[in-house]
Amino acid sequence: MNNGFFYVPFSVSLKQASAATTVMASYAILDQSEEDSLHKSRLLNVEEKPFKRITKRLLAPSSLIPVPPILPPTPPPDASAADEAAAAHELEKQQQLDSHRQWREDALLDFAAFESSIIRIQFLLTSNIKERERYAAEKLKIQATAQAVRDNTADLRVQLEEAQETLALRKEYDELAEKITSNRLLRPRAEQHMNLEKLNEEIAELKRESAEYAQTWTERREQFGKIIEEGMQLRR
Repeated sequence: MNNGFFYVPFSVSLKQASAATTVMASYAILDQSEEDSLHKSRLLNVEEKPFKRITKRLLAPSSLIPVPPILPPTPPPDASAADEAAAAHELEKQQQLDSHRQWREDALLDFAAFESSIIRIQFLLTSNIKERERYAAEKLKIQATAQAVRDNTADLRVQLEEAQETLALRKEYDELAEKITSNRLLRPRAEQHMNLEKLNEEIAELKRESAEYAQTWTERREQFGKIIEEGMQLRR
């Protein structure tokens, strides 16, 4: 049988889908031998029926294939008996032809049903192959998505830890700032700026006074040195 389809064994059946569902439900992958034995042991009656009808029609004892054609009796009888025998033979031959014709039509219907079953099985096989390929592609896609999610989760965890550290530092700074700003001994910032300016002015004034004192001390030291020198000269 050609019709653009390949012959497939009867073990390829609708039970493939059921077996695939069972495998997916148990989360286990069968070996090739186990899968083949499962296919062979799960043949549906709807698939066996056309084949059994053909074998029964061709090989059963009631089949018309081994029935020989009806021949006229030998030797031929007399004229009247020959006419009756010929009429009976013709009637029996016509009945046999009608029976053969009916048997041929029934056989053709059985073969058509058998061909439809084979075509349906081929369609199921092709559909199962495509579904397996689609499942494999979906599996790879899901695995890639899961890996991307895991990587993204790891990055987000690192960012979360960094954010938690930054938040802890900010809380510590806020606590220190709260302690500083809530101290009643501290004055306002504007007043502190004015005090700092005053202190800077006083420091500058002290520096000027220190320079003047240093100059005065130098002058007095020179005068004292001159007095000592004049005293030494007077003693001579």
